Amino acid sequence: MEAMEVEQDPVEACIAACADCSQICLAHVRHCLEIGGDHAAAAHIAMLLTCANVCRTASELMSIGSDWYPTVCDLCAQVCEECAEHCATMDDMEDCVAACRHCAQTCRIMVAEMATEEPSDAASERSTETMN
Repeated sequence: MEAMEVEQDPVEACIAACADCSQICLAHVRHCLEIGGDHAAAAHIAMLLTCANVCRTASELMSIGSDWYPTVCDLCAQVCEECAEHCATMDDMEDCVAACRHCAQTCRIMVAEMATEEPSDAASERSTETMN
């Protein structure tokens, strides 16, 4: 008997991808500092830390159901793509590149699905509040 595939909720999938990417980027900070050279360049370490922190924030905002999570997840996708591109130019960074690309794709899917849903009252209220 074949196991039935269960489709994961886009938000739950995005929470998991963001948490995983954050952990992998943080682990690579130490890895890159130990390797040295271009891996330890300030710009590269800053990129890894930026990606890790944006991913963590996105995961936390989704976990609490914040009205801001679609906005932060859109930013997260952009940061993850930039981090993946940067890491792809270096040796021994394949798992970081894969995690960043997966996270970016998962964030984009989730944001696209959220955009097709009706805007929530809370999001409308937030827009009104920022205009005043």
